[in-house]
Amino acid sequence: MLDPYLTTSHGVITVLVDNIMYDYQRNAPARQRKMKQADRLNLEAMLTTVLANLALAVAEGVDPPTIGVSLKAAKRKLTRYDRYGFTGLPRVLGLIGGSGGLLSLERSSRKGVASAVTAAPDFKATLARFKFKPEHFEVAEGRETIWLSRLTRDYVSGTEQREMIDYKDTEETNRFRGEVVRINEALRKADIALAPEDGQTVITSLRFLHRSFNLQPDAKEGTERFDLGGRLFGGWWMNLPKERRHLIRISGEPVADLDFASMFLRLAFLEVGQRPPESDLYADIPGLREARWRAGVKKVVLAMLFRTSPLTRLPKDAKGLLPPRMSGEQARSAILKAFPALESIFETGAGLRLMFSESQILIAALLDLVDQNVPALPMHDGLMVPISKVSVAARAMQDAAEKTVGFRLPISLKAMYA
Repeated sequence: MLDPYLTTSHGVITVLVDNIMYDYQRNAPARQRKMKQADRLNLEAMLTTVLANLALAVAEGVDPPTIGVSLKAAKRKLTRYDRYGFTGLPRVLGLIGGSGGLLSLERSSRKGVASAVTAAPDFKATLARFKFKPEHFEVAEGRETIWLSRLTRDYVSGTEQREMIDYKDTEETNRFRGEVVRINEALRKADIALAPEDGQTVITSLRFLHRSFNLQPDAKEGTERFDLGGRLFGGWWMNLPKERRHLIRISGEPVADLDFASMFLRLAFLEVGQRPPESDLYADIPGLREARWRAGVKKVVLAMLFRTSPLTRLPKDAKGLLPPRMSGEQARSAILKAFPALESIFETGAGLRLMFSESQILIAALLDLVDQNVPALPMHDGLMVPISKVSVAARAMQDAAEKTVGFRLPISLKAMYA
């Protein structure tokens, strides 16, 4: 989808925008030729953003270079998630399409399906020739860092829909926003790169993070809350395949990947007022202690923490990860037998609440490392840091856990990409 905050100062885009603006003013009716300064700046920003998105698609190897756009956006009330001044996007697409045939627009008539903008072959060739690099792309100011949404699922059709909530700010949301702004500023200044290889280009300059909070599907309007979910999203490294993480460089160093061991189960123990066991909890299920079943056990445990009814079938992504012919009821029974203390929290929808605790711990650890001038790339339940900073990061993570939930959660070194 079109990222309205993506921009670039690359010379070829600047020249194209100037040419389109010149053609527009030359060919427009006399009453439209003189624009207010604000309108001119908005038009230039929209032109730059559309072309930057297409350039990014080319740089990342999307073929044909296509982006999705919503042409109905101009008809609705703007929210905190929109980029102001972009209501004229449909007209801008017409300007670009009519200026030398730079792109084609395929309008969608289906509800929920975006229209498609595709770079014309000659334009694609031009963008490819200039070889856009990570340093050519950046995020424009004004993007919201604290997101609140409601997710509803239609289990009959197998579809889901996310509604973004345009909430009112409070002292809490302002504090959360200030924390993420500090983390983003540290990431912006950090020396973070990907070692060269023949794989798909990764735009490592796009490091803008946001926290995503959730409302329950049945939450009434005006009952906004910010204690469910809260994970960080938006970093390019979060979607980087594991087999490419050895290419990440922070301050010129390879990285180490740290996370909290069996975090969700340990947070569940703390919530019921019990000290968590010290073992690898996902590998502590009688009959399922073999290493090959651990991933399947974890998926079932997480399903039991997020759902609000007894689990009867295995999650789709757990199939093949547990012993053949093991049913959902059998896996559930084994987990309840292994952790009788957690029976009161399983299948009560506690997952998003535990996720909030997890996110608060990660934010506290990141802010501690910002104060120590240690760059860190957050994952959902862990951090990637320069190898030389492993002990510093592990201590910050445990300090953050003790500060947030009153317990020094154990840290696991998942990988060291030397």
